[in-house]
Amino acid sequence: MSSTEVVRSNDYVVQPVSNVLGAEVIGLDVSEPLDVGTLAVIGQAFIDHHLLVFRDQSLSDEAQVAFSKQFGQLEAFPEADKTKSAIEIYNVANVSPKGEQFDINDHRAIYQKVNARFHTDSSYRTIPSLASIMYGIEVLPDNAQGGETEFSNMFLAYDALSEQIKARLEPLHMVHYYEFGRRLYPELPPVSIEERRMVPPVTHPVIRVHPDRNNRRSLFITTNAGNEIGGMTLEEGQALHAELAEHVAQPQFCHRHRWQRGDLVMWDNRCLLHRAIDYDMAAHRRVLRRTTVAGAGPISGPFSAES
Repeated sequence: MSSTEVVRSNDYVVQPVSNVLGAEVIGLDVSEPLDVGTLAVIGQAFIDHHLLVFRDQSLSDEAQVAFSKQFGQLEAFPEADKTKSAIEIYNVANVSPKGEQFDINDHRAIYQKVNARFHTDSSYRTIPSLASIMYGIEVLPDNAQGGETEFSNMFLAYDALSEQIKARLEPLHMVHYYEFGRRLYPELPPVSIEERRMVPPVTHPVIRVHPDRNNRRSLFITTNAGNEIGGMTLEEGQALHAELAEHVAQPQFCHRHRWQRGDLVMWDNRCLLHRAIDYDMAAHRRVLRRTTVAGAGPISGPFSAES
């Protein structure tokens, strides 16, 4: 399937939303299990476009979990309970499960700001996630500024690097750690001993190799769970990380999704970064419910055996 091809069935349409990444799936109700044929089409569209937007959905917590499990085992979140209602669900929200909007100085609201930096979900795990699936429950009004989710295509970002930079990055690993958000916002409560035990710092190759895509290469970095590069001095590593962070944010790699109520957005954490666009958290409620499909194994780099 071409990344620009429109796929039509008797029940739904898959159509690209940009030439960078993403496609809309219109007319498909995902609250019921997908049949084998539909699941195959959606799976291929996910590989081709990296991000799928299922419009006009009506999903309970249980229905979202059931849909997500069709793509693999789900992650459980290590965080102490903040805005989630179940261990497999994380509410990306400035509103509590009881419907109370947070004060902008509440640590649960401040934590949402960590998500405003480009990242890939669960990169701080030994086995990073495969996909995130997020459902729009309360979204900003059309005339409000911000609140979108912006995505950056790491295949395109890697391809655009000079051969000299690619060679420099080839042997490098980045340090990813859950606690880094507390460096960004020291006013956040400290990470618990249990959270530290569950998600200690890890390293991953800066260049990710994708065996399921003919060993195509992408960048694999984060800006909300670390800024250090193994094998370099702290200053050199942070300088290189800053260069890469600036590189991946270039508009030619990016697409912004403006949330509508009932959107179910599924994206590939293996090859996309994403960030929340800032909005007036005191004026607007924003409630998105996320499930996360676990990865199948440690990521491959240029020197992995299967590469």
